[in-house]
Amino acid sequence: MIGPIFLRGELIEGFREHLLNVPYYQVIHQGISCVDNEMKKVSTDKVNEIINHFAHARFPIVCSAGSKSTIPFWDYHLALQYDEDKRTAIIRELLVREPNQDHCRKALLMAYYLLVNPKMGVERIQAPMNLSHLVDCKEFEAICMEFIPHQNITYLS
Repeated sequence: MIGPIFLRGELIEGFREHLLNVPYYQVIHQGISCVDNEMKKVSTDKVNEIINHFAHARFPIVCSAGSKSTIPFWDYHLALQYDEDKRTAIIRELLVREPNQDHCRKALLMAYYLLVNPKMGVERIQAPMNLSHLVDCKEFEAICMEFIPHQNITYLS
């Protein structure tokens, strides 16, 4: 069963090994949109940097394939931090596999439904990219999206 889990403890080393062997698009890195990046395997130093960002994130969400799967981690992963008010979760890292657009959409939905609720206390998610094209997607019809063009930021609430 595929599902989101927080990357903590012993899962970190497994995720490190996975990133060393599986190519991903690094769509967002250190809070900056990199939508033109190519899908590729990254070096050990780059993987260690990514792992460090995930390990220190408030919400290091990875998509797990489940204990019975031969692939431990799936096609999209995000690391998010709080803003100063702890009401907005800001996407700092986003890794996806092919198809890029489809998995970006799924990753955003996963983060939104996992975090924007009374239990977690997050009111909105901030993505450093223009997501206005998702307004017409059926999955996003219950989500309010606000794009701030001069900052290239989209809020999902």
